[in-house]
Amino acid sequence: MMQSKIIVFCGKGGVGKTSLSLSLALRCAETGKKVVVVSSHPLPELAVAVSLTGLASEFPVAARNLFVVHIEPRELLADLVRKNFPSQWVADAVLNSHIYRSLIEVAPGLKEFQFLVRMQQLAERTACGAPNYDLLLWDAPASGHFLGTLHAARNFETFLTGPLAAAGADLARFFSNASRITLLPVTTLEEMAIEETLEMCARLETEFALKAQAVLMNMVSPLATASASDIDALRHTDDPALRFAVERGVVERERAAQLRKRIPAQQIAVERVREWSSDLDLLNRIGQSLDEVPTA
Repeated sequence: MMQSKIIVFCGKGGVGKTSLSLSLALRCAETGKKVVVVSSHPLPELAVAVSLTGLASEFPVAARNLFVVHIEPRELLADLVRKNFPSQWVADAVLNSHIYRSLIEVAPGLKEFQFLVRMQQLAERTACGAPNYDLLLWDAPASGHFLGTLHAARNFETFLTGPLAAAGADLARFFSNASRITLLPVTTLEEMAIEETLEMCARLETEFALKAQAVLMNMVSPLATASASDIDALRHTDDPALRFAVERGVVERERAAQLRKRIPAQQIAVERVREWSSDLDLLNRIGQSLDEVPTA
């Protein structure tokens, strides 16, 4: 079965997963690849945070190939009910019942399970009416929710029988195909973000046999990747602001080295962008740091 390449941006909330996923999507779509970003944010909320206004005029090729979707599990579950009840009024009665509304909110993992089913359909090109995407970029929720979502498929396979268990087994097969999934933990070089990244990666490897292909170190200073000689040349400056920047760069270098020891994967440094004219310009500038991301 043909399947889209899946790239997962995962990590602590607030480290820049959304900006990075959209930046890589823009970069790849501009080369002619058909790309879909599965956002963890509802689209109206995402539009407030990042505007794609002007995409068609500034990046016409990307505009034809870039798609952004938000998967709402409640809507998918409602569609499932309607498909399994031939009578519209019976389906509406079920959907409006207190029991149904309570069930979808309290049933452990049900919404996460349905979310993953839909993403599998998009990736395996079985979703009705969806284009055949070359790349599926998942802007995953924060670490704990992300791990819980992955556990949903395993729990449905393990603890249930019948169609849901079969679907759970199919999802487990889908996510065990490591050759089609690129895992990209995203972190800033801050202690809390690094610790959460290390814990998440350890659990992904232990519980799902998923290893990071690269670690994206977001919003770093230029000194984080400068040579040792360049750092030494700046150490004796009398400028307080520059001295602070050097000290900060040294700390970032030390944390990057510690991260490399714990996660033996390629490190991709994404420098903080200082000036941009629009959100699209910002995404384009960030994307220039992502050429090393494995997308094939």
